[in-house]
This record gives sequence, structure tokens and C-alpha cells, in this order.
Amino acid sequence: MTAPETGKPKAPLLRAESWLMLTMGFVFGLAAVVFVPPFVTYDGPNHFLRSLQVSEGQARPHVYSERRVGGALPLSHADFENTLLWNFYLRPGHNFMDRRQWEVLSGQEAELQGTRDVEFTNTAVYSPVNYMFQGVGIALASGLSASPLLANWLGCLFNLSGYLLIVVIAIECVPRFRRGILLLASSPLLMIQAASLSADPINFALPLLVIALAWRLRSTDVENLHTEMLLLLSLGVLVALLKPVMVAVLVCIPFVPARRLGCTPGAKIAALFIYFVVIVRVWFAWNSPYLDIDIARWFDPSRAPMEVHRQWLMDNPLRFVKPFLYMLGHDLVTQWPHMYGDPGDWVSPRVLTLTKGLSIVFLAGFLFCARWTGGMDDRWSAAMATAGLSLLFYTSLAVWMAFGEVRMDFVPGMVGRYLLVPVLAFGIVWAEWFHNGLPRLRGGLYWAALAANAAGLAAIVIPVAGRTW
Repeated sequence: MTAPETGKPKAPLLRAESWLMLTMGFVFGLAAVVFVPPFVTYDGPNHFLRSLQVSEGQARPHVYSERRVGGALPLSHADFENTLLWNFYLRPGHNFMDRRQWEVLSGQEAELQGTRDVEFTNTAVYSPVNYMFQGVGIALASGLSASPLLANWLGCLFNLSGYLLIVVIAIECVPRFRRGILLLASSPLLMIQAASLSADPINFALPLLVIALAWRLRSTDVENLHTEMLLLLSLGVLVALLKPVMVAVLVCIPFVPARRLGCTPGAKIAALFIYFVVIVRVWFAWNSPYLDIDIARWFDPSRAPMEVHRQWLMDNPLRFVKPFLYMLGHDLVTQWPHMYGDPGDWVSPRVLTLTKGLSIVFLAGFLFCARWTGGMDDRWSAAMATAGLSLLFYTSLAVWMAFGEVRMDFVPGMVGRYLLVPVLAFGIVWAEWFHNGLPRLRGGLYWAALAANAAGLAAIVIPVAGRTW
């Protein structure tokens, strides 16, 4: 007879929330990769062009003027995007075509040789970090075929896969609030964007992972301390290369206690000072060539130059308080349904009406899905509140500067997808405050919100699949 086994039970490979995230990704994300027409998600054409540029090893775009940034790209792919956009998508009736038509057009364009200069200013200023997964997918497609349609599909597939990988790692690392992360990460708009060539998924997932690692180091005595701390600091540098406002997320790093790091408070302060000097240098190294790019004047050449707007704000520094307060009181409410489930005008108004209702179910589950014992971590709550408010402030300021006018009392162009990381931060704050009691109700709301995500994704993908395939 053999002796009975002793010791701790073997831990599961992944947590339940991770498996659910992967399931949502593979069921709905893969369907979106194939069925959603190429380039129809937000800024889709320009995301394709920047992804293509990164796939060819062109880290820096070419600055043609203060209003035009882009680069020389393969004629086959650039014309495929241009033909779809101007000959079909933007014509009356919005003909998004079907799979066979995409394949025919792609085959015709694949025969073209050479390059041409293309302008895609609003995405060209993004760093290669924003397109590291899409770029790999498009580079692989280029090695297999000259088909621009295949480049789109593989770019979308790699973007989805990279997004799911980062989110699952974050769920596995975070000490709590896994259900909230799952709900937000699998919400319809974010999942559809992840299955496209958009930079939105990495702009959400990478800050999420930084928050998760900092939270883990704050709350847990980890075995491989130096490795995890090095990983956190390295990812922080990558976050500084995302949208310029994303550096606000790094406020969470100083909240890792010195005792968890095995050093004195003085040593921690000195190390963080050096680290944030590096972050500032990295930020300026990438962004300084584009600080004077006036994207709004590309749309409206009659608009006053940004220098005028900037100087007026410097002369009236408190003038932005009113637009910011208006944004907090107005845009957060009106943009909530768009942040949750509005991927664009390629879906029917009925679907948008449905996802607007589902966003309320999601909100209830997101706010009350947290369930753990123990008190509130008030310092971590303060860190997340600071990060969330800072992101909202700097994002609204950047949008107001880019698209607003002098003395404008609201923030034009503030859209729902800009709220994803702030919502994550505020969700953590709420969970720290309200995570006790009513376990059955919390469980029911959580599953209702997850079902709402699935219903919203199905309502988006299934009708599109019926039209395109």
C-alpha cells in the first residue's frame, strides 16, 4: 500500500476570473476579429497605418508640418485602407461590404508595388509601445502574404491575444477586486476595441498591470521581490510611452511600503527620485517633437493656433476650472453608455439602445461585486483616487487645449473610451470603501453584470456576422 499524499492541495492553474476572461475573449473577441469590417472601430484606418509603420520597424513617424505627421507606407496596404474608407464606408448608406468583397479588393491591391506618403497625425504621434502586438501580427502576415486583409486580421488577432495575456496576468497578480477587473476588461466596447487594431486595449491593460503589481507588492510578501520590483519599474517606463497623460497612473508606485521592499524609507525616497527623473526624461524624449502638433487645425484651418490657446491659459490659469467641473458633472454621466458599449456607427441604433440599458446592469455589478473580509486600505484608496482624478484632469485639459477655443466653458471631444482607466481607479476606491456584507446580493449582481457583457457583445457581433459573412 502507498502512503496517502500529504501537504497542501495543488493550486489551480488560473483563477476562475482568468478563465472567464479568456472565455469571453475567445468566444466574442475572435468572432469580432473575423466578422467586424476592417478599420471601422474608432480611428481604425489610422490605427492600421501606424501599426503597419511599426511592423516595418519605423519607430518615429515623419513630421511633414505642424499639422501633418505620417510616413511612407506600402502602396498595397495604404490603398486598401483608402479605398475601403472613401469608396465604400463613407459613401451614403455606409457600405461595409462582406468577406468575399474584402478578399477581392485585397487581392487587387496586393499586386501594387512601391510606397506612398500617408498622413495619419492623430495616431502617428503614438509610440511603438501602443502597437507592439499589432505590429508583430502585421509583420508575420507580411512574411506570409502580400494581402492587406490578412495583415488586418493577424494584427487584430495579436492585439486581442496581447490584451488577454496582460489582463489575465493582472488578474492573477492583484490581491483583490478581481471580479471588478474582469467585468471592466470584458465590457463590450473594450473587448471590440481589443479585437481591432486600436491602441485603446494596451492603453487600458498596461496601466492595469502596473496597478496590479504595485498593489501586490504593497499587500503581499512576495518570494521574488527584486524580480517583481524590476518588472514593475520597467512596465512603468512603458506606461510613460503610452498617451502622455498615462504617467498619472505611476502615482501608485510610491505607495509600495519600504518594509515590503526590504530597504529604509530614505533609500526608497532616493530610488524613487532617480526613477521618476528617468520617467520624465523618457516622456520628453518621445513626446517633445510632437508637443506643437496642432491636430485641431488639420480639421479646421481657420482655428486659432494652439500657441494662442496655450498662452491665454497661462495668463488665466484658473480658467480651466469651469470646463473641468462641467466635465465632471456632465460628461461622466452622458459618456458612460458610450464607454460601456458604443463601438461606433457601424452597429444599429437598436443595439446602442440595448447596450445603454445593459450599462446600468453593469454599473450595479461593477460597484458591488467586490467581496472580501478586512478593513479599508485608506492609503491605497487615496492613491487610486489621486490617479483617477489626475487622469481625468489631464485628459480633459489635453482635449480642451487640442480641440477647444479660448474661453470655452466645456470640454469638446471628451469621449467615453477616455474614461476606462479612471473608472478602473475609482472602482478600486469604491471597493476599498464598500466590500463587506450581503454576499448573495453581491454575487447575483456580479453574474448579472457578466451576463450583460455577454449579451452586449452578442448583440454587436451576431448581426454584423450575418451581414459580412
